[in-house]
Amino acid sequence: MKNLIRILIWTFVAILIQQSIFMYVENIYLASDVKIEAQKVEEKKEAPKEKKQNEIHLKDGVEQISVSSDGRFVAYLENKKLKVLDSNDNSEKEFESESNGEVAFYKWLTNENSIIVIQKVQKDGDLYFEPVSFNAKKGETRQLTDFNLNELKIDIRNNSEVIDNVVFSTATHTLYIKVKKISGKSDLYYANVMNQLEKVRSNKQIGNIVVPTTSTNAVMEMGDGATILNNPDNIEIPNVEVTRILGSDINDNVYFGEESDGKIAKIYYTTLNNEKIKWNTLTLQKPVNRDDIIIDYSGKVYVNDKTASSVLELYSKKTIKYEGELLQSYSKGIFSKDNGKLIKNELQENRISIK
Repeated sequence: MKNLIRILIWTFVAILIQQSIFMYVENIYLASDVKIEAQKVEEKKEAPKEKKQNEIHLKDGVEQISVSSDGRFVAYLENKKLKVLDSNDNSEKEFESESNGEVAFYKWLTNENSIIVIQKVQKDGDLYFEPVSFNAKKGETRQLTDFNLNELKIDIRNNSEVIDNVVFSTATHTLYIKVKKISGKSDLYYANVMNQLEKVRSNKQIGNIVVPTTSTNAVMEMGDGATILNNPDNIEIPNVEVTRILGSDINDNVYFGEESDGKIAKIYYTTLNNEKIKWNTLTLQKPVNRDDIIIDYSGKVYVNDKTASSVLELYSKKTIKYEGELLQSYSKGIFSKDNGKLIKNELQENRISIK
């Protein structure tokens, strides 16, 4: 009987201790604010840098960079080889020709994906300049030949002669090539729609030249004035003593600058296909260097302010800020070059919302 009582007492004590432990765990330990969670730890991966749509990255060491008028293709020299980068897919094509000459000059055709390339060729004892066309999209070179399939060639009489400029009108299939001599004087060659080549000016002091969009006659700087090829009279701007040619646009306008003390003080523009010339003007905030005025084929006129890293478009009165160094204009704005990349800087257009 005593053993039974002893067993019952120890059983009761054991149950009491067990219940006390359960109550402590439930009411005190588990009631605290401490939360324990298991998490899967993963190593963070660095997100790939996205290519900015307005940037075109270039290789090191490329020279004489030039962009097509739509901003898609970039031409440059790499180790004296002409190459073209397609910014849409970052593919590159190299210019090649049968003559295998040295690239002396190249220039984009306006509103096209082709380049006029002038080669300096030495072949069979002859030395000459040879113009060809290179399609940047297809990577194809086309020889320029006349009706009798003779290739266009300009004989080089002195190895110091250089191609100073090439101007054209794609609308009239007109091409002019200016060859500058060591004396500072130039010869001017003209190729018509049939690719028939002739020398139209010989050993003359010729400055800037342009071809109006719907014309075949070049407009040339001669001394302090300007003249039209095959026209005996100089172009007269009222009260302007020194005239400089600035450029031309798709609307047949030719732009002239009034030069004073070596700077352009005022811009005049007109179409030269009318019997009576009507002059229009664009006002500059201050006289500027001629090289700071850019006439884009689209009809926009930019004035560069290097100190402010900005350009002002004179028609819209809008300003574009840019990084680096101004390179050129294109159909939607300007290109600048900064640390191995080209940057598209678009001119913002006015948008009219209709509700």
